[in-house]
Amino acid sequence: MDNPYQQIADLINDECFPELDARLRRGEHIDARQHRLFNVIHDGLPLLVEYYLRFGCDLIHAPESYYYLRPGTGGKSLIRSRKLDELTMVVGQVLAMFHLDPEQLEGSGWISADAVYERLRLLLENDHLCQLLARKKIETQADRDKAMDTLRSSIRQLARLGMIRLEGNQANRLQTQAPLMRFIDPVRSTTSSAEATREVMEQLVRDGYISFDVDEESSTSEEVDPLAASVGETLVKETVVIAPAVEEDQEA
Repeated sequence: MDNPYQQIADLINDECFPELDARLRRGEHIDARQHRLFNVIHDGLPLLVEYYLRFGCDLIHAPESYYYLRPGTGGKSLIRSRKLDELTMVVGQVLAMFHLDPEQLEGSGWISADAVYERLRLLLENDHLCQLLARKKIETQADRDKAMDTLRSSIRQLARLGMIRLEGNQANRLQTQAPLMRFIDPVRSTTSSAEATREVMEQLVRDGYISFDVDEESSTSEEVDPLAASVGETLVKETVVIAPAVEEDQEA
């Protein structure tokens, strides 16, 4: 079958394009779960790459077969970008480790927010964990409940980016998805197996390393949100996503 997209006008006139464009600009990751949008990108990839380059952004096709927009390295981005905050990056790294665990993938795939919290508690010093969760201390049940509210906010942010799937909207249970593998990009070339990658990622989280893509100053009229403070030294630049202002989390 011939490719239906011979020029960019064919893509823009496709009924799926407005939704696809809006999702990419929000920082979402498009994979086979969104099969209609995924097929549009697959068929129109060369045209879309050229299209988003005009906005100063790169349309990336990841090894795990998902697509996302990233601020380009060759100039100013006309699409607003912002950095993920440190907690969301650390949670993303921890969930990437879950995703690489064969036992996790062979089971139901559902992970509780409590399990994520316990993994963070095992990996991080207590003071650092309290700092990430915006608490002076976590001693009482009330302290833990408020810390979990903060954690679930980061979990919902990752869900908005298409990196995880939530059960309902309370962010109490989640399934990992392939786009979490963006968090292993800094160590892809240094490890030879999933087990080795998990070990390296675990050490990065323990050491307080921030990781992800290269950030470029935006030329848009909207101010870039300067989130993600560094902790210790950084392995590479902080996480950057294409995204509008963060909406307030709504509890059901």
